[in-house]
Amino acid sequence: MERLAEGCNPHIIVTIDAGLKLEGEDSGIVQEGVGTAIGGIGVERYKIEEVATANDIPLYAIIVWQSIKEAISEMTEEIRGSIPEVCSRLDRLVNEKTKPGNTVLIVGVGNTIGVE
Repeated sequence: MERLAEGCNPHIIVTIDAGLKLEGEDSGIVQEGVGTAIGGIGVERYKIEEVATANDIPLYAIIVWQSIKEAISEMTEEIRGSIPEVCSRLDRLVNEKTKPGNTVLIVGVGNTIGVE
């Protein structure tokens, strides 16, 4: 992560990942916040946050609510249907938080890696 941040010198970092929904909530709801959205034991999250903090790079997160089964399986139609909303929020976030010519590091976690 350090080499990547040094190489591209990002002005902001945006992570996109699944968020575990509660029972009864709909899959595919999109939320955003500040910080790093990466599940698991936290090693990757820690590395990103450490580099961002050391280099004063703001961190933003976009999360798509889904069940555990959906998070580890092939993308469902409900999740796939949230892609336009995620892209819209990402565009707005980049336009609000950066200036033309700034670099944005977008980290797609899990299934988001396969979204074109």
